[in-house]
Amino acid sequence: MRTSLQAVALWGQKAPPHSITAIMITDDQRTIVTGSQEGQLCLWNLSHELKISAKELLFGHSASVTCLARARDFSKQPYIVSAAENGEMCVWNVTNGQCMEKATLPYRHTAICYYHCSFRMTGEGWLLCCGEYQDVLIIDAKTLAVVHSFRSSQFPDWINCMCIVHSMRIQEDSLLVVSVAGELKVWDLSSSINSIQEKQDVYEKESKFLESLNCQTIRFCTYTERLLLVVFSKCWKVYDYCDFSLLLTEVSRNGQFFAGGEVIAAHRILIWTEDGHSYIYQLLNSGLSKSIYPADGRVLKETIYPHLLCSTSVQENKEQSRPFVMGYMNERKEPFYKVLFSGEVSGRITLWHIPDVPVSKFDGSPREIPVTATWTLQDNFDKHDTMSQSIIDYFSGLKDGAGTAVVTSSEYIPSLDKLICGCEDGTIIITQALNAAKARLLEGGSLVKDSPPHKVLKGHHQSVTSLLYPHGLSSKLDQSWMLSGDLDSCVILWDIFTEEILHKFFLEAGPVTSLLMSPEKFKLRGEQIICCVCGDHSVALLHLEGKSCLLHARKHLFPVRMIKWHPVENFLIVGCADDSVYIWEIETGTLERHETGERARIILNCCDDSQLVKSVLPIASETLKHKSIEQRSSSPYQLGPLPCPGLQVESSCKVTDAKFCPRPFNVLPVKTKWSNVGFHILLFDLENLVELLLPTPLSDVDSSSSFYGGEVLRRAKSTVEKKTLTLRKSKTACGPLSAEALAKPITESLAQGDNTIKFSEENDGIKRQKKMKIS
Repeated sequence: MRTSLQAVALWGQKAPPHSITAIMITDDQRTIVTGSQEGQLCLWNLSHELKISAKELLFGHSASVTCLARARDFSKQPYIVSAAENGEMCVWNVTNGQCMEKATLPYRHTAICYYHCSFRMTGEGWLLCCGEYQDVLIIDAKTLAVVHSFRSSQFPDWINCMCIVHSMRIQEDSLLVVSVAGELKVWDLSSSINSIQEKQDVYEKESKFLESLNCQTIRFCTYTERLLLVVFSKCWKVYDYCDFSLLLTEVSRNGQFFAGGEVIAAHRILIWTEDGHSYIYQLLNSGLSKSIYPADGRVLKETIYPHLLCSTSVQENKEQSRPFVMGYMNERKEPFYKVLFSGEVSGRITLWHIPDVPVSKFDGSPREIPVTATWTLQDNFDKHDTMSQSIIDYFSGLKDGAGTAVVTSSEYIPSLDKLICGCEDGTIIITQALNAAKARLLEGGSLVKDSPPHKVLKGHHQSVTSLLYPHGLSSKLDQSWMLSGDLDSCVILWDIFTEEILHKFFLEAGPVTSLLMSPEKFKLRGEQIICCVCGDHSVALLHLEGKSCLLHARKHLFPVRMIKWHPVENFLIVGCADDSVYIWEIETGTLERHETGERARIILNCCDDSQLVKSVLPIASETLKHKSIEQRSSSPYQLGPLPCPGLQVESSCKVTDAKFCPRPFNVLPVKTKWSNVGFHILLFDLENLVELLLPTPLSDVDSSSSFYGGEVLRRAKSTVEKKTLTLRKSKTACGPLSAEALAKPITESLAQGDNTIKFSEENDGIKRQKKMKIS
């Protein structure tokens, strides 16, 4: 496995979207972790002064993140677990951003609690999960395999929220949950470990109906070990943990909906709402009994009432479409911070430092706690201008009063070293990728003055959404052809050498989301055809030679997820998001069959010998897995720093080409599923660079017939020892050099042609500059 591939991400000036759906602070209070609607996680540095700065984006989910939780004893292993709407679960090391384990289960989790009892359990502990399924699921924290489940003897239902109670008085750990119907259930944890390991059924010890719905949070007071806080959307209640008797009910006012709460000290609680406000109450004894003559004969209990001490607020955002995601962290080590934190759909994080002893004003009115810190991803991009430039920013004509052209789709052609960028204004920019990378990385606009000028193709009136270079998938097609699709369902066939429009296809459908090509096996009238997937769930087939539309299938009710070809029967098989299958006869354009359920799965499985093409999001992960095989480290984990199912790789070059003809420089255009804003990853293969620099015996090369002259050979030979030595010295920073870097004739490693000399020399320039920085 090649371990020397170095990746450099080039972002644009606009930060990628990060609509926060889950947020947590790690136990060491140094890292904030946020999950987003787009599927990615973000790690944020949190300083001792409570300053925030974005550190890493982790692309590991293909659906919205629903919850985050601790996955180990954090002092020993800094692991967290994330879960997504489609059942994906990932365990991450927040120190280095590595994905340690991944699994996809048929469960949608909404809350996860980590549990480990060191003197009774072996292994790494359990993840207790609840969500849109009955009762509580027990998952192994290391392997993410389902171990067992807690069952309900009566009224089994979905669970809204839960918490783990560690009681020092009775030396027993318990699991408290509240179902969607308002039923409180208690399971013994410590005494049930052996039963769970032996796969015996474990039922609840107690249950009580709480007479309220939409429970948001349940919390146990560890300071008194007597109070239990339960927050519902319309009210919050305090119970006596010993017998679950109701002590207090506080109803929502002003139409606010409660979203959660915490017990921050003895008889002191923190409640927050969906719109980002929070309130700190002191629970005081009223001195009045609940009842003079209790009907059940139990001891009289004194009632309590809340006194509002402090509050926090955020600026009203009318565009806020989702509720705020909030949490509370009580630091047990110095500097002993108590932190309330909030995440918004806009991607903004807000922190409040809660005083150790919150007090109200002198007149008894609540005191306002000011915001301590607030930050977004865009703030990082604005602060560090050098990191926020895209790969095409240095070229003239792109900057105007409105700013830099926004790239909405990209395609890299390795054989021509051309980077094609479709923009939001409908223009298409074609430039030499290596020149663009040199200008961007080496910070020198003068480097591109003598380079060939970039080309600008104008033919679209809407944003360019997809690009395809057919010759990269089939060498039999014309090398000058390039296809582009836009938001107005227009597909243009270009000649990229003459900048001429060869034909326009007007599909009269939704935005063109994907341009795909039929496999080598499938040919119609002796030619391969192009498949266009549109935003209105339709699929169109284009014949480039005949410049005609062969088929426009419009009857799909759900988004298209999969395209398969049946070369014998001349069928197009379309798989949709609802797991249904449509079979179209290409010649006649008629719908042959429509199947769902098990029949649909059988049809898709029977066509595995043909090329499998997945639309938009799923194809990205498959393509990237193959294309990134050489950039993985020697560790067995696959997600790690690599972009994963939440991304779409737009490059259409052959996987086989990248595998058997490795290049020292490559570009991966990447786009997120939920936004047109994408970025580019530059790949530098250090092993391949060394192979190209190793001397080739001059007796084996005829300099008169070779496409590179004797001067190049002499220069390479005279400098190879020094460069190879420098690379070996810096291998700790760049990744280890493989022992498989054998001397090969340079003619085998580079494609024939004049532009290849320039490619080798320019790449040599990048290597020298990077070498200096490493040294």
